[in-house]
Amino acid sequence: MASGLIPRKWLMRLGYAAVCLAILFLQLLPLETTPRRWAGPDLLVVVTVVWAARQPKFTPPLLVALVFLLADLLLMRPPGLMAAVMVLAVEVLQRRAPSLRASTFAIEWATAAAAMLTIMLVYRLGLMVFFVERASLGLTLMQTIMNISLYPLIVMLSSGLFGVRRAPVRETGMGAAT
Repeated sequence: MASGLIPRKWLMRLGYAAVCLAILFLQLLPLETTPRRWAGPDLLVVVTVVWAARQPKFTPPLLVALVFLLADLLLMRPPGLMAAVMVLAVEVLQRRAPSLRASTFAIEWATAAAAMLTIMLVYRLGLMVFFVERASLGLTLMQTIMNISLYPLIVMLSSGLFGVRRAPVRETGMGAAT
């Protein structure tokens, strides 16, 4: 799929960065001028969780940190908080990736749901610790539920458009000792 000049791993990392930048661009567009009463999904979180769970080598922690630090700065969130939370979540998902490959999609989805719930809780806890104003718990839960319910669609889109599929354990080089 990739040319001999650039390895597929680096091409897919660039693809991940491009997808995240496109999502950020769309989030910054002034499409609505009135405040919403509902919270949509955080596509950056869902895409990152999908790619980290399915192909860990495409989402190195440094790239995830840079993407989310840029998102923190552009979306006027506390700089580095979501980046730190996402780097920790990606590390955990990357360590679980080999066992997820041998399991069913339902178990993968449940693991991703647990990761997204943990991301939300740790992020809210960080906001509370640093006395930063936060959205209501209802809106945050609504966003997390939408993230979880959007996971299968993002898996299908990532698989169909970018070829981000669950690779065999032997291909990733992770979990060979287990």
